[in-house]
Amino acid sequence: MVRPPYWIGQRLLTLAVKRWPEFHGILLMRTGREPLDLPLPSLLDVIYAWWVEGGDENEVAKFRQRLEAPPVGAELEGREEWSDEETAQSFARALSGSS
Repeated sequence: MVRPPYWIGQRLLTLAVKRWPEFHGILLMRTGREPLDLPLPSLLDVIYAWWVEGGDENEVAKFRQRLEAPPVGAELEGREEWSDEETAQSFARALSGSS
């Protein structure tokens, strides 16, 4: 299963929390469902849809860019699993069919 990076979910939840009465009220009026009863992936999708609703294409693109930008501390350089050696070994394992 492919999941978005943690910071996307964190940022979406922060948006909803900061404007909870508005988000909660709109969801209740439209669906009659409590947001916190939704599975987390569905809740994140609803928050995203709520936030971009009515935005033009440029606004949505800018929002997505900010949403998806990794936080400063999420550097991939220097992580063991991204080293040349580990990458080569994992590629060799994939080719050989072993794990």
